[in-house]
Amino acid sequence: MKERLCNLFEACDSPESPLCPVQESTIKRGIWYPDEPICQAEQFQEVPWIKKQRQIAALKLTTEDGFFTVRMLEAIRVVSSNLKGADPDDPRAESKWLRERSEKRAAVSEKRRLKKQKVTTTKKAFPRPAKRKGIKTPTLFKI
Repeated sequence: MKERLCNLFEACDSPESPLCPVQESTIKRGIWYPDEPICQAEQFQEVPWIKKQRQIAALKLTTEDGFFTVRMLEAIRVVSSNLKGADPDDPRAESKWLRERSEKRAAVSEKRRLKKQKVTTTKKAFPRPAKRKGIKTPTLFKI
């Protein structure tokens, strides 16, 4: 790809980046597919959703795996190999994806809470040390 200048007047390999951190319109309404360019501007490399884009791009997902918006990228806590984007053929795909993600997160949290509750209720409050037969406890002083 021929190197050109982006809106930040920096050398950039992705001047047509679908999600540009400078253009508010792309942040609100832009979509990004994992095989599309990511903003290369040095000053934005620490932006959390740009970091997520890089992690997702490393998964080598394709256009068939769906698209992502800034809201979706911000909702992702951990990028894993089973991550899929929203369906490009569905006009309400972003809201469905976000709703399903929050439902999954709530279900996992509830499962963890129940597991933790089960563990704490089965433990004794003050376990007594096991008695050892035939072994006398050493003392410092003879009485």
